[in-house]
Amino acid sequence: LDGGEVDVDVVFSQGECRYAAVADNGPTMEPYFNETWAASPSLLPKSEQKQLQDLGVECVKALGFTSGVFHVECKMTSTGPQLIEVNARMGGGQVFECNLRTWGVDLVEETYFAALGIPSAPPVPKQPLCAVAYCYVNAPKSGVVKDLSKLEAILKREGVVWAKPLVQVGAEVVGPEKGLPTWLCDLFVTGSTAKGALKFLQDIEAEMPVPVS
Repeated sequence: LDGGEVDVDVVFSQGECRYAAVADNGPTMEPYFNETWAASPSLLPKSEQKQLQDLGVECVKALGFTSGVFHVECKMTSTGPQLIEVNARMGGGQVFECNLRTWGVDLVEETYFAALGIPSAPPVPKQPLCAVAYCYVNAPKSGVVKDLSKLEAILKREGVVWAKPLVQVGAEVVGPEKGLPTWLCDLFVTGSTAKGALKFLQDIEAEMPVPVS
């Protein structure tokens, strides 16, 4: 499938969709398909976002679900929106924080409501509360982690929510020339727009926040 990948996070209650939000996923690092970045709210045109939301919701309905939190992965291709998979659970990684900060929707709370049979209709603002971008930084080459102090400095910058190391000093890491790249750190930032948040994130990533030599 061509086109960019997106996440559609969906909340169902009493047989109806109560929330559906689209977040963009960056191109994966091939041939390993390692994740690169994500941004919310989606940068796609509103009309395409609506098509993706509709596809996600209809796929959940087609599977017979009436209540719960769902993480639907899709692509907006040259022939329209296409389904990759439906996960009958909240998305992992930064998905909880992404939805909470962008739209004020707590997917853990929504999961509890669904499990307890409590009807739900989360209040969703007409405009996003803020924009976010996040990524796992892939090792650019194989080698040894020499220092993590850059992450401490990055964390102090305005708009940086977290900069979490995923390796330790002295760890041997794998770069794309040898195999599946090691994730070095987890970065999460906010901004006034998704485009601005994504640029902020990618500028930090370009600084090589975890040096490998």
